[in-house]
Amino acid sequence: MSAGAQPCGARRARWQETPPLVVARMPCARPAGHGGPHEDALGQEWTELPQDLVDAVAVTCAVYQVREAFAAEDEGAAR
Repeated sequence: MSAGAQPCGARRARWQETPPLVVARMPCARPAGHGGPHEDALGQEWTELPQDLVDAVAVTCAVYQVREAFAAEDEGAAR
């Protein structure tokens, strides 16, 4: 990055954070407007996933848990 270029500054989504959290919240150090994945000062990369995909996965996980709960209830025992 050149001396005059501004960094991207994007941060990982909360659900993408990994321990240690201080490192996981480091902003992207690549130049603003870059292509490809974001990269922090330690070289860790991440990509922004489309919100529709994140929502679809969350709904799928919730549906699975609800099905499991009802299946356990139908069997007469809580899981």
